[in-house]
Amino acid sequence: MSKTHWLGLLMILSGTIFAQEKTLEPVSIQGIRPERFMSGQKNHYIDSVTFHQNSHQNLGEFLLSQTPIIVKNYGAGQLASVSFRGTSASHTAVLWNGININYPSLGQADFSTIPMVGFDDLSVQFGSGSSTVGTDAVGGSIMLRSLPNFQGSGTRVKLGLRGESTNNLQAHLTLKHHLHTKKGLQFYSKTTPYWNKWNHDLGEGPIVRENQSLNVEPIRTLQGGVIQDLFLLMPNKDSWSLNFWYNDHDLTIQPQVAQLRETTAAKALRTVLSYHRKQTLARMAYISDRTQYGKGPSPIPSESKVKRLITRLEQDLNFNKTSLKIGAEATYIDAVLDGSIHKNEWRSDFYALFRQDWTTFWNSTVNFRQALVSGYNPPFTPSIGNELYIFKTKDHSLLWNTSIARSYRVPTLNERYWDVLGNPDIKPENGWNKETGLKWKTPFSIEVGATYFHNRIKDWTYWNPTKNYRVENLQEVLAKGWEIEMAYIYNNKEFQSKVRMHYSWLHTSQQKEYGPYTKDLIGKQLVYIPRHSLGGNFWAKYKSWSLDVQPQYQSRRYITFDHSGKSFDPYFLLNARLGYSGQIRKCYYQMALQSNNLTDTLYPNVKQNAMPFRTWALQLTIGNI
Repeated sequence: MSKTHWLGLLMILSGTIFAQEKTLEPVSIQGIRPERFMSGQKNHYIDSVTFHQNSHQNLGEFLLSQTPIIVKNYGAGQLASVSFRGTSASHTAVLWNGININYPSLGQADFSTIPMVGFDDLSVQFGSGSSTVGTDAVGGSIMLRSLPNFQGSGTRVKLGLRGESTNNLQAHLTLKHHLHTKKGLQFYSKTTPYWNKWNHDLGEGPIVRENQSLNVEPIRTLQGGVIQDLFLLMPNKDSWSLNFWYNDHDLTIQPQVAQLRETTAAKALRTVLSYHRKQTLARMAYISDRTQYGKGPSPIPSESKVKRLITRLEQDLNFNKTSLKIGAEATYIDAVLDGSIHKNEWRSDFYALFRQDWTTFWNSTVNFRQALVSGYNPPFTPSIGNELYIFKTKDHSLLWNTSIARSYRVPTLNERYWDVLGNPDIKPENGWNKETGLKWKTPFSIEVGATYFHNRIKDWTYWNPTKNYRVENLQEVLAKGWEIEMAYIYNNKEFQSKVRMHYSWLHTSQQKEYGPYTKDLIGKQLVYIPRHSLGGNFWAKYKSWSLDVQPQYQSRRYITFDHSGKSFDPYFLLNARLGYSGQIRKCYYQMALQSNNLTDTLYPNVKQNAMPFRTWALQLTIGNI
């Protein structure tokens, strides 16, 4: 869809901007969430205020500023992937309304294509979640949800606009409507179209500064989409939901130089239909992913199309202090890779999740999952976790958590079937994640947490350069480290503040030799993973004004497995946002001045290509009360 079409859609829908609805918290109509069965593992929940403040960001930008997760970003509007605790991008499960939306061909999601404004609830789970959510959850899981609001009535609209000094433009609209009939039937709708344009043109030739010389690669990205959520609540409390998401993402590298031009077009269509009756949840999903890649002045693009049909049935059982979730899922995949390789397969999962709340101070979970894949035998996947309060009062507590969980990852379609380089005999990755931690809540509104983790992954897939990059199970990797977090919240009538800091020490290294040339790789940090990272948020609000400061630091990163040659120097970034909010009659508005890279630092991220220097952006959000 063209830029004109997206802007036209925004203008049409914004015509109802002065309709009215009361502001109330959403009501969930879903069953017991899988996070409830992840005792002993670190989970990070995002509050509604933080959601609202960052509605102009994509998920990659948000996670970089709010969590200790490493975000690998190729540049504004380009591919963004995440790395949990030193694992790779393919070791993160991304679930949207309970469905894994990672590309089956690539085994990962592009976080630059996930707008924060498109969903209502976000939780981040660290460590292996394979027993609860399935494949890919080796390093961690991202869970996105759409939630209804069955309180209040009427229509509410919010329009957001953002313009950046690098000629980046963004716009989104949120239209919500709630209808409550006299017979007790309730209907809730949320429509969210969005449009983004990114430019990353820093000039021609390499940039030389502070004894560094980095390449410049101009890009142009156009992105648009729409997310539609429909909820129906029956008088007997049975509920239906239909979630629809279409995203169109077009990236051009070197748009002005035909010989060097690279184009990538990605279109994704996702639909989830759910029915919830008491403690039974039935779900069906259809997902279609289409990608095209071309190179040169007149490319014949290589195209891949993957379609998935998913069905799931879950039953929750509650007995006093005992919770049990049992379920089964079946997936049919129809794929065309590189334009001509046609493959299809069946996948199924059977799982049982158990939680026991022994006392108000102690709970335990035990989970089991068995996945079945055409031609493969993924391992049986159990996990066990405990949470124990060493002491607990109204304002003061110390929580001790421990967890042991097995993980697995089904090989991607490209790893198995890609022409020449694929390997039909590739084995699923599997491993064991162990972690323990303490979380201390003080009487002074301060929380401090520390977690140690040890994640050993066997049969880690590797595109072997000695065999023309054919994929093989050649690595056994150990990812271990510490995560330390601190949070402080202060509130009174006119002034509120929130401070959150996080520090990570990571050591991820190859553990076994897989060839005569790999002896020098044992024990060395894997590429692009910093040993130390530090970040945080300093947010304060006084009356109608707010200030948010976000520092980030990453230590040296190596770009070769043996640490020979050049590496990426440590860098420090500072982002800040100054905001003002007000109200005119029935319309509220929020204005903000955002600056990224205030220190004007020259730094690369993944490839040896400069990221943006200091940028300035104006943000405007308006809506009805």
